[in-house]
Amino acid sequence: MRAAVGMRTALVGAWMAGVAAVTPVAAQSPEAAEIAACLCLQRAIDALGADLAAKQRDYGTVQDELSRLDAQLQTARSTMDVSNPQAVARFRELLERRDAVYKRSIGLVTGDIGAANQRYNTRVGEYNSRCANRPRDPGLVASIQATLSCPPGY
Repeated sequence: MRAAVGMRTALVGAWMAGVAAVTPVAAQSPEAAEIAACLCLQRAIDALGADLAAKQRDYGTVQDELSRLDAQLQTARSTMDVSNPQAVARFRELLERRDAVYKRSIGLVTGDIGAANQRYNTRVGEYNSRCANRPRDPGLVASIQATLSCPPGY
């Protein structure tokens, strides 16, 4: 347990040193380094939130297409002449398109959106535990923000 806490402290310290190295104002004090780290976390959260919103919009588009295909299938089913091979073939083609769109929607939910949501929630949790509701000197925050350069991965 102590080894894990020590490792985490070392990693956080190394990360903060990295932020301080690329943010000149942050090198002035530990408080400035922590503010820079929090500002970088906020940037990461904003980027991850935008990515998640884009994936959710994509999912909405796929759901709209799925609804449209379901309506077409319902109409085709009610008017189809089952003794007409071409009509049956068109219905099967429409059903295959609907199944492909459905599989794409499931992939988005279980893959892309789930992973994006997990990344977003992880960063928000990190931000909340380290940065939320902490009084900060507005002047220092502004000066750090003006020259902020976040390490890669943020």
